[in-house]
Amino acid sequence: MFLVLRRGAVETLERAAVLGGAAAVTCVRSFEIDPEWRERPGKVCLRARNVAQWEAVLEEPHALAGEASGEAVAALPPRRRSERGPLLERLQAMSTDLGPAPERLEGDHDGVTYVLNPALEMSSGKVVAQVAHAAVMAADALPAWAAAGAPGRLVAPRGFAELAAREDLAARVVDAGLTEVAPGTVTVLALPPRG
Repeated sequence: MFLVLRRGAVETLERAAVLGGAAAVTCVRSFEIDPEWRERPGKVCLRARNVAQWEAVLEEPHALAGEASGEAVAALPPRRRSERGPLLERLQAMSTDLGPAPERLEGDHDGVTYVLNPALEMSSGKVVAQVAHAAVMAADALPAWAAAGAPGRLVAPRGFAELAAREDLAARVVDAGLTEVAPGTVTVLALPPRG
């Protein structure tokens, strides 16, 4: 699955990740997805450098989270990298520094809480892709949440190991180690909504 952000449209890592998760969930729910992809779900986060590229992305079959003219992430249904086509080949990997994720879990929240492993150094595009993995996994366990648009928040708190040991996780993302982290690394957890 290709996740695409428009350069400069999303200003924080939390917002990019939450929109990426929601777009991925909507994409999986809206398009017929090959079962082979579900077994090995690859996600790549790309950046449209200008309005023309962004508009071309929006002409492709996609699911959108956010507003097309503002903060948004488009998720294109999975396809083999060899079949991505000229448009996606021209887009760059998302590497814009969007700052850190908030450290603290504050207040109640109606959505999923994505917990980013604070010990890892990942690019913003890698974080968005990892949260999208967590969102798609959580959607299977939380269909009402998925139907409500997959709202969420992102944090990178101390005490990640304790949270990872919880029994009520909606998702635990273990990376295959193909890019930025070692194989078997737990990158993101999804805590279910309270209530």
